[in-house]
Amino acid sequence: MANLLAIETSSDALSVAILNEIKVYSFHEIKPKQHTEDLLGIIEDLLSAAHIKLSSLDAIGVSCGPGSFTGIRLACSVAQGLAYGLNIPGIKISSLEVLSEGIFNKFKPKQIVVLLDAHREKLFMGIFSYSEEGLISSKIKTIDQVEFDSNYYNSETYFITNASKVLASKIKEVSKNIYNDYPHSLDLLNLVSKKFEIGDFLSSEELLPNYLVEQENWETY
Repeated sequence: MANLLAIETSSDALSVAILNEIKVYSFHEIKPKQHTEDLLGIIEDLLSAAHIKLSSLDAIGVSCGPGSFTGIRLACSVAQGLAYGLNIPGIKISSLEVLSEGIFNKFKPKQIVVLLDAHREKLFMGIFSYSEEGLISSKIKTIDQVEFDSNYYNSETYFITNASKVLASKIKEVSKNIYNDYPHSLDLLNLVSKKFEIGDFLSSEELLPNYLVEQENWETY
């Protein structure tokens, strides 16, 4: 087992979780524009509650975006600084995958589509395919809102979205499984734990934000 820290501040939710080898401690609260002031104090409080020192951490996981520019930059900066100072590896996960992980753990659907408002009539889009055991493939990209076509999906598709009423009405034409959640550090911690177990690490210098401009799409299998 390991001591892991997971930081999620890509939305209005300030969310932090710590695993102290056997038990999980977490903080999750909607705190718009308070992340910068509160993040380090919350990390300190959770470490105290978990009865471990900062120097006992084995790895740091961070939700690297897309999402709030300020929140992503904050989380990655703190994760970089801690990983470098402690000389431990980092693990980064897309905030869209964190959202999808939460819904998968609750309902076990085969397909989850995340659609988040990226402003200027654009959407952050994540398409996640699952087996019973977990994630099979994912594609994360930015699209124009008018590009979204609900005909590619069906009643078994689960959606996570904070998008416009017009887009929501299109989704409702094909599925009733629609959620508007905030990314949660417990789901991030679960993903970080999986990557830690297989040694899928990054150096502190690689814990960079992913603002997901059109030229920077992610695809994994």
